[in-house]
Amino acid sequence: MSTTGDRDNPYSFDDYVGVRDRFDYYADDPFFQALVRHHAVGEASALDEELRDLSGRVSFTHRDLADRAGSLENRIRVTHVKHFDAFNHRVDAVERCPETEQLEREIFDVGLFDPTRNTPWSRFSKMFLLYENGEFGVMCPVACTQGMIALMEKYEAGHDGATEPALGPEARDLLGFVRNGEVRDGERAYGRGAQFITEIQGGSDVAANLVEAVCEDGVWRLYGKKFFCSATQADVALVTAKPTGTTSADRVAVFVVPSWLPQDRERGQRNGYTIDRMKQKLGTAELPTAEITYDGAVAYPVGPLEKGLANVVAVTLTFSRVHVAVGMAAAMLRAAREATWYAQFRQAFGSTVARFPLVANQIADLNLAARRSAAGVFKMYGELLALGERLPAGLGELAQIRDLEERKRRFRLRELIILQKITVAYEAPEMIRLAISLLGGHGIMEDFSALPRLLRDAFIMELWEGPRNVLLAQIHRDLSRVSEWYEPEDFCRDLLGGAGAAAEPLASELGRLARHPGLLSPDPETLQVCRDWDRLSLGLCHAYQDRALAELGHPAGPPSFAELAAGRPDLQ
Repeated sequence: MSTTGDRDNPYSFDDYVGVRDRFDYYADDPFFQALVRHHAVGEASALDEELRDLSGRVSFTHRDLADRAGSLENRIRVTHVKHFDAFNHRVDAVERCPETEQLEREIFDVGLFDPTRNTPWSRFSKMFLLYENGEFGVMCPVACTQGMIALMEKYEAGHDGATEPALGPEARDLLGFVRNGEVRDGERAYGRGAQFITEIQGGSDVAANLVEAVCEDGVWRLYGKKFFCSATQADVALVTAKPTGTTSADRVAVFVVPSWLPQDRERGQRNGYTIDRMKQKLGTAELPTAEITYDGAVAYPVGPLEKGLANVVAVTLTFSRVHVAVGMAAAMLRAAREATWYAQFRQAFGSTVARFPLVANQIADLNLAARRSAAGVFKMYGELLALGERLPAGLGELAQIRDLEERKRRFRLRELIILQKITVAYEAPEMIRLAISLLGGHGIMEDFSALPRLLRDAFIMELWEGPRNVLLAQIHRDLSRVSEWYEPEDFCRDLLGGAGAAAEPLASELGRLARHPGLLSPDPETLQVCRDWDRLSLGLCHAYQDRALAELGHPAGPPSFAELAAGRPDLQ
């Protein structure tokens, strides 16, 4: 239908923006509510009230703060470190925009890891809710804090039959600070955690670390350089180092390192280390990431020195991988919702964009990927909670579990967490890019929606705690190492809940590929096996996610734009 020209074009995005910006992430989302009711059995009613209260801030105040913090001018500001104070003292103060500071303060004030304030399910559900705003410079330290607490709790009350707690008094105090908080200036404050593992030569090869730990007059001190240190503003960090002068000098140990010693905190002088320079990153730009040099930092060991690598990989990095899957699933859910509404709002060629078959298929694919990813991470976390959120430090420790079914169950969860991480993180950039394309040219405008920021974050999350190829090789190696007591076919069937028609082709293919002798030889057969292994990992994870979505039994699709625009959302 043709129209005459109008120099005062009356077109407006107000209806779309009104629907999008009035939407409460939890209270207006029946799918999110269904996930909580299905999994948080016995506490869903109380948790519903808590989530509604928190979502009232996250969906509006926190959303707007995150958007402002992610603006170009603020992304430039968060890369700044003030090396000296006015009196020529080396302080290395990390300076961030006030929006990020406020977000971090309010989110840590929720006390996610304080057992007196949050149950495991309330903590997880709140983290999923928070991740709908992306990483925004805060969710990385949240993830690092959880991994730190999980590892320190493993040794809080002793280990290997020891009569005294393995953690020294200083380490126990730091655990209390990040988990339970401490009263400062009349208010309870919770410590922020970080994990400084990576060195310039190693990357994912943690065993190649060269930072040294030296015991001097009964005190452990660290010397050397760490290359990618995110959450540099944190109060406490887990740091890997090799303990010189011990029988474990060639092994990686793990230490907890306060950023400031008590006597130096007020002056802002750091605990024997310098922040050398900030990284300029593609995504998660609000999150300070730096290169650090340790020059005698006081450190406290966590667990046996010789078990540091196994503990970091199996405990600390495991929780980070869980967070990657959770964060990307939440981001996809928001991206799918907002892109769907835009397509239902926007008209072209006499019809809403959503009615064109090619677009309708894209919307369906986008919402399926988001919903099954969300269902999958909720189901996965339910299995983690059923095991007390505790995993063995490695396959050697796993093999010591006498109950074969319990051993298999813990091994499945170990591999499932890796599988979910690589699958959800692999799909998120593609799906968020698809959501951007549904907004057309407006999709790339950073002041039009949060999607460009979510896409940049997704690129970083895909690499966090192991790129896809490294983790695919780890799963293959793990299956080979346990094959004497867990056949790959049985692993697949158990993971998918039985030997039904959907599981058998995957089980057969998994068995064939898992028995190939390693993925490191560049011969033609291995190259093809690697391609098949990559493809199979997606199919296996999708099958798990589809099962989780089917068990939820919730109708497909977010609330429609028409319902919300008319003010008649039937959300219950």
